[in-house]
Amino acid sequence: MSASHLLRTVTSVLVEEDADSVTVTWGLGDPVETPTLEYFGYGMYYYDPTGNGGKRFGVRFSTEISAWIFDNESATQANYLADSVTATTDAVVVHFRDATLGLPEIGTIAAYAHIEGRDEQLEIPVSLRR
Repeated sequence: MSASHLLRTVTSVLVEEDADSVTVTWGLGDPVETPTLEYFGYGMYYYDPTGNGGKRFGVRFSTEISAWIFDNESATQANYLADSVTATTDAVVVHFRDATLGLPEIGTIAAYAHIEGRDEQLEIPVSLRR
C-alpha cells in the first residue's frame, strides 16, 4: 500500500477534545515531491503555560499507517491502529479513543510535518476546541 499521495503541505490543524477522546485533523494542501520515500507523518504537540507536561499526538505513513500519543510527563507512548485514521488528499483525521489532553490550561500548542524524521513544516498554528 502506498500512502505517498497523502504527502502534502499542512494548511490547518484542528484539535477537538470531548469527554472520552481527542480528534486531530490536519488539513492538507499541495503535494510535496520527494524522489524516494520510506515514511512521513504529521504531528501536534502542546505544553502547559510553564512549558511542562503536555503530549505529542501523531500519525505516521509508511508501508502501514499508525497513530500514537507520547506523554511527556510519564515518558510513555500509546499506539493506535490504522482504523483510527481517516485519510484523503484533503485531510488526515485521527480519532484517539480513550484519550484526553490531560491539562486544564494549554500554554503552547503547534503542529508539524516531517519526511523520514526530518521536519519540513514547524510551528503550524493549531485551533483547539474543548
